[in-house]
Amino acid sequence: MKRTTVAQPLKIQGTGLHRGGDIEVEISPADTGICFIKDGTRIPARPDNIVDTRLNTTIGAGEVKISTIEHLLSALYGLGITDCDIAVSGDEMPSMDGSALPFVTHIQRCGIKELDEEVSPIVIHEALAVKAGDSWVEIIPGEFCVSYGIDFAEQAIGRQHLTYCGNDYVREIAPARTFGLLKDVEMMRSMGLGLGGGLHNAVIVDGAEVLNPEGLRFPDEFIRHKILDILGDLWTLGAPVEGKIQAYKASHALHIELARKIHALFCGDR
Repeated sequence: MKRTTVAQPLKIQGTGLHRGGDIEVEISPADTGICFIKDGTRIPARPDNIVDTRLNTTIGAGEVKISTIEHLLSALYGLGITDCDIAVSGDEMPSMDGSALPFVTHIQRCGIKELDEEVSPIVIHEALAVKAGDSWVEIIPGEFCVSYGIDFAEQAIGRQHLTYCGNDYVREIAPARTFGLLKDVEMMRSMGLGLGGGLHNAVIVDGAEVLNPEGLRFPDEFIRHKILDILGDLWTLGAPVEGKIQAYKASHALHIELARKIHALFCGDR
């Protein structure tokens, strides 16, 4: 496929999910891959530049860190954008509505431009797996597909499973919002996280009840968001992956660990 970038610079404003501050992001055309920029520091979106995976994906270089990059990266994956500069005014990406859809909409309005070079898929030739307790992610040779499962004690979520094979990301995956449990809100805030979170940018669950007055966007919105997350985390590889991915009760930490293994084994000449 052709490498692509945004057709022109665009600005996106919003509030951070975890720190709660006002943030402006400027996405500009580029031809050197995806790169985050803060305070003059350029940080290429690569697995080895991910410095924290607690409840989000954080990229960093030295003292400079930008958190919650996974939703924008997922939107870039869904639109096939391989190259752009992302200048961020704060310590994290704006949360928007908790999904990737606002990023998709802004970029679609801006337009997408093809570049001269091609990007080759990362073809998986051998099985790779990462595990933590009963949570795991693996990838095996084959055509691209993501098969993901979750299992929560909360009845509003319960067991969910979904297989996504690259069909209609904008309608089927991008609108799915991040979610959290009401009992975990205070824990997150004690860690300095979730300070800008609320029913406007996350689905909050309390036992059998979804607290958001508008309800869910999909009956299985929770598992769709997990697929949104893994697609964003794997887009740190900078190219589509040709392989079958299976995940169960996984996390950003496991997503990125798998991305690092893929990068180490299959991306040496990139």
